[in-house]
Amino acid sequence: MSFDDVVDLLDRTEVVAIVTTRANGEPIATPIWSVVVDGVPYLRSAYGPGSWWYRHVLAGRPVAFAMGDGHLAERDRRAALELRREPVATTSLTAEDPVQHRIDEELRRKYADAPPSSLGPMLSPEAVACTLRVEPVAGS
Repeated sequence: MSFDDVVDLLDRTEVVAIVTTRANGEPIATPIWSVVVDGVPYLRSAYGPGSWWYRHVLAGRPVAFAMGDGHLAERDRRAALELRREPVATTSLTAEDPVQHRIDEELRRKYADAPPSSLGPMLSPEAVACTLRVEPVAGS
């Protein structure tokens, strides 16, 4: 597997499972949404800076994606951890970054059938301020 496989997964899959690490080193899979704009994957924390997966990422803990349907993590987080994982790096974007508008557009397109109560939080100023660009791990 390669970073291109991660990009493909995040582009074509409605829900992905991000795998972060708790303070004690235990991995945890969290189902989230993702979009790809011009071949670059992005994530947002729908609940702002308080989301545990987002806090884990900002703390510099290892980040990976379970290489399968993230809906599995909605039903069984442990089972999602059994999937092959691909490590990634992330970079925070500012709310003023020009790509933010393209991310909004792609979220609206990809999740057009989602209830407004799900999509709305992803477009909020809090979520926009918690946008991450997904990148290959250095040296990979």
